[in-house]
Amino acid sequence: MNLLQLLHQYGQSVWLDGFERGWISRGELQRYIEEDGLTGVRSNFQSLQTAIERQEYDRDFSTLAQQGMSRTARSDYDYLIVRDLQLAADLLKQTHVQTQGHDGYIQVDLPLDALFEVETAIAEAQKIWQSVGWSNLMLRIPATQLMLPAIEQLIIDRINVNATLVFSPNVYEQIFDGYLRGLERLMQQGELVSDVVCFTSFSIGRLDAMIDPLIANLESSFSLMQARILYQHHRNLCQSDRWRSLPKGAKSPRLVWDCTDIPPESAWRYLQTLAVPETVMMLSPSILEMYREVSLLPTSLIDARTAEQSLIRESQMEISLNQLVEQFVNEEITRSLNAFHQLLDAIEHKRIR
Repeated sequence: MNLLQLLHQYGQSVWLDGFERGWISRGELQRYIEEDGLTGVRSNFQSLQTAIERQEYDRDFSTLAQQGMSRTARSDYDYLIVRDLQLAADLLKQTHVQTQGHDGYIQVDLPLDALFEVETAIAEAQKIWQSVGWSNLMLRIPATQLMLPAIEQLIIDRINVNATLVFSPNVYEQIFDGYLRGLERLMQQGELVSDVVCFTSFSIGRLDAMIDPLIANLESSFSLMQARILYQHHRNLCQSDRWRSLPKGAKSPRLVWDCTDIPPESAWRYLQTLAVPETVMMLSPSILEMYREVSLLPTSLIDARTAEQSLIRESQMEISLNQLVEQFVNEEITRSLNAFHQLLDAIEHKRIR
């Protein structure tokens, strides 16, 4: 039994960040699902660009050209990503059904050029949702103040959301509150709430790289301290009277530990610390492959005691922390926007050859 299987038995889900068509055509994705218990995947801009440059999508570009469907790089991107998501959704559908919607999701980020206005983001999400046509699709949207109303509206529209770049208890509570309002609105309309979900993603590696050097005598990584805080807030909110008043079957906004930017050789420390039930571990292909052959028993360090200690530390640096996190979120959005533009450039290069 390898670490991925152990995490699954421990009650934690494992998702892959960065799948593309080759993972499907070579059968790798299916093997990870069937043999290792992989329960979710995400398509990202960088992985798709790399696969396009490796000529893995040349047949798609030929089809688009022959049928006169290639109009712009953006329209070609829409075609490619919808096809990838449909194929992956088919492979994960059984997991989605067996877990009663707790798992088995395919994810994609909203194109960054759609995130400057709430109405545009909602319209783009609805378009992708309708084009893919699978209920185990999940759309990733950064939890900026601008996008919080969009996240709530998509829940009302019965579109699954992963709110990303969540680093503070305050933002997590805002996501939790918006999710609750969305579910309550559906209940008022006489609709079921058991088949719509909201996840929240907490990025590990880049946050450590930015903040750890600024804190003297830090006993643990800053991101792990924040993870403890968020996990404790999650547990507290799920015990609230408001949450308990929801119908049976309503799904809590699970935390996703995004470990994709951690060097594989040091990832074990994070995997063990963050191995807690009812959360998700998002791993890069390199980490996934390295720990497929490793057997380590998870020994989680997240508990109420350490969370309380971290809360004390966090209260002492709250003002400066908020400023740093805001800077970090802005940098991440800029980085993602650049990655999306580079992807479109790679597609344009294929179109004109």
